[in-house]
Amino acid sequence: MTGTHQLRSLHRLARTAASARVLNLHEIARLNATNPAHAASPLFSCRRLNDAILLKHALRAQDRPYVHTHRATATKIVFPFSKSDLKLGGYALFVEQPNLDSAFREAVGPNTPNEAISRDLELLREIARLPSLDPYLLRDVTQGLGRQVADCYFDISLQDIRAVRSFLRRDMRALVDRASGAAGLDIDLTADRLTHLMMEDPTNPALAPLRHALRFGIDDFERSLKGWKGVLYYKWCYARLLQGFPAVATRMASMRLARASQEDKVFIYGLVRRILQRLDENFASVKVHLVNYDTVFQSLIDENDPLPFQTFLRGASQSFSEIGRAIGEISHACDFWNYRQGKDTETRVDVDIANELIGELAHSLDLSFDKATDRQASA
Repeated sequence: MTGTHQLRSLHRLARTAASARVLNLHEIARLNATNPAHAASPLFSCRRLNDAILLKHALRAQDRPYVHTHRATATKIVFPFSKSDLKLGGYALFVEQPNLDSAFREAVGPNTPNEAISRDLELLREIARLPSLDPYLLRDVTQGLGRQVADCYFDISLQDIRAVRSFLRRDMRALVDRASGAAGLDIDLTADRLTHLMMEDPTNPALAPLRHALRFGIDDFERSLKGWKGVLYYKWCYARLLQGFPAVATRMASMRLARASQEDKVFIYGLVRRILQRLDENFASVKVHLVNYDTVFQSLIDENDPLPFQTFLRGASQSFSEIGRAIGEISHACDFWNYRQGKDTETRVDVDIANELIGELAHSLDLSFDKATDRQASA
């Protein structure tokens, strides 16, 4: 197939990848084989695509002939050779490749209806525009296209669940600690149980005391639990990026240029400042939402008043598109810089390479720039 390449590490990728990087439709199909919602409301119309693996792929030199994009990443679709054994690998195509329509038609088979192919290509191109495969951004895209899609497609990966669970357990422990004076509860054991149920079995009747304490109806509680887990997912993403971003920002700002004129330096370092300002603004935007969460949760703990927390959870998902895009841009910038430049702060970067590097990163963040205009403005 034209424009495809084999991928042989699917098994490892499927087991270890984070939600923001990989959408493992193959695993979702396996886990939901008996789930009627998965069969009735699939993400894609083409059966073969619903058994594939989508990933945000950092482009290498050998990938460039296959794609038409100025971004540092592309969206890859991997079709496993075998449904039962991912170790056999698979073959792939990029959503950004110029012959996507014909390559995709060949991949999903000649008997696939044209309407299904057109619907899936439309959704794939929207997904390719996203900075990540964050499940909350995916939900926003499908809703924007008017698609009814089963909830199982928007769960975070098992790897991410383990990380988010630690944040949820911390909150559960605070809640149980507040209630333990009257009930004589084992705080740690109860917090562990509540955390497990909220992450793994949110409809379990054992969560009824928590639902009553927060004054939720049954359906409202289940919807709000998804928003609660979403906030904590972003809280974990934010904390992880906040830990790694300062080093990347320092390396970016202190990059030493070789063969650069004063005009080159003014332009390149000016563009670096604009990139870092954009990323700082993204951090600030996310922080506002997380501070609001901390404030209403603390009010719940200190004042035994669930209403602010209840109101926050009901509206939490409305902010996920903004938060997800901000987190996605920061994550992309860090991954891009670490991949292209590594952690070496001593190497001098040739001015032509720096122009390409910084220009590509600015373009991927939708920062428009014109060398001549920017240089005149900096003069």
